[in-house]
Amino acid sequence: MAILEPTIHVPTLLLDGSDSGENKPSDLSGSFVFPSRAVANMMRRWNYQEGSGLGAQGQGIVVPIQAGGGRARRRPKAGLGYREKPYDNGLDVPPPPPLEECRELEDALRALRLEAECREKILVLLRDMRLQEPDNNVETADALTAIVGSKKKKGRHGKRVPGTLKSRLPSSATSYIIEQVITPRMAVDVREWIPSWDPDCHDWLRPLIPLIGHLPESLYGAVESKIGGGDYEVVSPWKEYLSPAQWDTFSKRHILPKLALLVRGMRITPPKQTDSSFRAVMLWAPLLHAQDVVSILEAEQFFDKWEGALEHWLQAGAAKPSFGEATAWCAGWKKLFTPELLANKRVLAHLEAGLDIVDRAMQDLDGLF
Repeated sequence: MAILEPTIHVPTLLLDGSDSGENKPSDLSGSFVFPSRAVANMMRRWNYQEGSGLGAQGQGIVVPIQAGGGRARRRPKAGLGYREKPYDNGLDVPPPPPLEECRELEDALRALRLEAECREKILVLLRDMRLQEPDNNVETADALTAIVGSKKKKGRHGKRVPGTLKSRLPSSATSYIIEQVITPRMAVDVREWIPSWDPDCHDWLRPLIPLIGHLPESLYGAVESKIGGGDYEVVSPWKEYLSPAQWDTFSKRHILPKLALLVRGMRITPPKQTDSSFRAVMLWAPLLHAQDVVSILEAEQFFDKWEGALEHWLQAGAAKPSFGEATAWCAGWKKLFTPELLANKRVLAHLEAGLDIVDRAMQDLDGLF
């Protein structure tokens, strides 16, 4: 939208009613011109004086309002809101970080909060122990001093770095806290722990992970007996709490057999899948090695059943799908697989085989005509 010029370029009349002879508006700064003699006569009857403002006291403005308030130069006839340069508010604001950086920042802040919670938890345990000891135990006092001092220590640039709580403590204090303070307390807590009430172990294990790293080996048997038959909500947090060796042992004993049973009893029913077992398998899959999941799918003949169901559907007479429906069905199954499984060449080969089946079926159909 163009800005209207202050002077209208049409034949106009001056206020005094006389023709200028050239039918041009007055070029005097601040003067008003009128598009007709009737308007000029009306203004003269109201005693308007050229150069003064409108109103009983002549209080109106004399110079027309300039678009933009006169604060910025504009290109001629530029539209409202036009700017030669991007708006600059004068503040040196850094650009927003990419999504990945935001995620890393959130993880770092979460780790720092967990370390602070860990330190406070250990302080409570050490102070309780000191109150129960008949004599002032030197090791307890040293450990208490080390924990209190760790709060004051910071990184090289004066900032606290996540994941460094253990490194800020003397090794002797760390060993004493884990072996004599934390582990005995955990042994009591794990006996009282009810997984369905506290699946994330907020009350007794999770706050101490920054120092102990993972569940003490001596407590693994007690934990396994409680979560071995648990559902996903109960078991999944333990991938973080168990050591890699402990998790591999647990998954081979409890998770992989469960997934094998799901795949074995799975029914594939195109065009609409009513059996939700595969979604349950993919829910567990990120917790496991991709190769282990592929081995289960192949050993339990998932891909054979999948291809067989597709072939039967393509030969279903009047109910058989169109080419678009069949390829969309294959694509829908592909989307259910986790990214780790889709990176496996054997999985991709099986999925491509499904599309080949569709192509052959459609070619056979075309050959009939």
